[in-house]
Amino acid sequence: MSRRIPVLIVGGGPVGLALAAELGFHGVACELVEQTDGAIVTPKMNEVNVRTMEFCRRWGIADAVLNCPFPADYPLDVVFVTSLAGHELARMRRPGRANQAPEPASPMRLQACSQIWFDPILRAFAQSCPGVRLRHRCRLEAFEVSSDGVAADLVDLASGARERVAADYLVACDGANSMVRRALGIGLGGDSVLGHPAHLFFRAPGLLERCGRAPGTFFLAIDRDGLWANIRVVDPVNALWRLMALDTDGHETAETLDREGLLRRAIGLAVDVEWLGMSIWTRRAVVAERYQAGRVFLAGDAVHQLSPTGALGMNTGIADAVDLGWKLAAVLHGFGGARLLASYEAERRPVGLRNVAMAAEFYLQHEAFEHGFAAIEDDTDEGRALRRRCGDALVRGVGRMFRTLGLQIGYRYDGSPICVPDGTAAPADDPETCVPSARPGARAPHVFLADGRSTLDLFRRGFVLLRFGAGAPDVAAFAAAAQRRGLPLDVVTLHEAQAAALYQRRLVLVRPDGHVAWRGDEVPADPARIIDRVRGV
Repeated sequence: MSRRIPVLIVGGGPVGLALAAELGFHGVACELVEQTDGAIVTPKMNEVNVRTMEFCRRWGIADAVLNCPFPADYPLDVVFVTSLAGHELARMRRPGRANQAPEPASPMRLQACSQIWFDPILRAFAQSCPGVRLRHRCRLEAFEVSSDGVAADLVDLASGARERVAADYLVACDGANSMVRRALGIGLGGDSVLGHPAHLFFRAPGLLERCGRAPGTFFLAIDRDGLWANIRVVDPVNALWRLMALDTDGHETAETLDREGLLRRAIGLAVDVEWLGMSIWTRRAVVAERYQAGRVFLAGDAVHQLSPTGALGMNTGIADAVDLGWKLAAVLHGFGGARLLASYEAERRPVGLRNVAMAAEFYLQHEAFEHGFAAIEDDTDEGRALRRRCGDALVRGVGRMFRTLGLQIGYRYDGSPICVPDGTAAPADDPETCVPSARPGARAPHVFLADGRSTLDLFRRGFVLLRFGAGAPDVAAFAAAAQRRGLPLDVVTLHEAQAAALYQRRLVLVRPDGHVAWRGDEVPADPARIIDRVRGV
């Protein structure tokens, strides 16, 4: 083997790119291999949620996402219709980014930024980090794991050249059909089949104008046969749309599917479009039995496959990448202990189970709207009354998948082996509402500081010990213990009363990923024990 790589990443989708970015952000050399050329024609994801936007802010690329080609003034409204040209039952108004009010719980807001733009933003940032190498048209063919590393066989698909490389760690971000997961014999648990949706991508300039429909981003179609599809504008400027038929019979193929019939049903008019792509896939709700096997880790769709209802799939994977990335960096930089990497599964698998379950629940909510809608398209008193009742019910029920701030930023690492519990009760895990908490394991709360920064801007590459108020204890002993262990630690004193009220203790230790590791009102008698716990010793 001619080369040794600290971390070999398999898979160059957004999760693999985010891991390369996180490692590069921490100054860790890594190599990513992706068997495709990386081009995205028909995107799988179209929304960057609040937590992922916070990570982008931490990396310094939030402005690139905010300035993506999706128009800043285009409304993100969710609209329930009988068809695009038919009756409008209800509208959930969501302003475009140019008109968004600040979110009290975060300095960021969810953004419409399709994978066609988000992947290149991540790729450019990762490539800007010294030591990060991205190799497209390169495939992992086999690997062997030992106690001191991983031997990986790579093939360059353009030249056919083969190479065996050594890596300290291998991370599989290679998707739902992960070769690495299958090679390790790691099974998936959950509902392996929830349905067989069809994605149809097309270009249709002036579509909403032809339909007499006010602008919106996400349209859900319910007709005489019930709630059956959604239609999303991916790129308003270039008139790129995606139609999703929520389910097919499981036997349809791209060749047999009546795409023209589905299009007419969704639009309600005969419209000529430019077809761009189509796929039929399997909707699942599964989580891997393990996230780690020795020096091999798995992230993203390789370990959790979610219904897209709630837009949690990629965003859950990005959080996997950040959690694992800073821990790999800590170990490779020498201050992370033997238990630090094991905490990746302990922290992220419960979140995977939580998000998979909620996404499936959101999808199953659609089943409440399968029958009893024969009159919904009629211009009669019965039809109008049915549309009013149905619109309200859709917003209450199916609309839940668009009210997910608690899911996005309220996840916690309860029971983490590298967080020090303080005996306080956990707040409710409400999918819709985030209850800010500085309880160990929780995401450290956002507060705007006097200088205009967010508290989240303090948490970047190292640990941060927050002191609240002029009377906070002297932490020299804590800082000295961290220095002896080689743990990077910044001490920051905050005087904002709102921050002190939210964090609830005079001292709070926050990890590089922005989660609370420990808190207390006094420096512990043996601060080295705390330092060792949070660094995995």
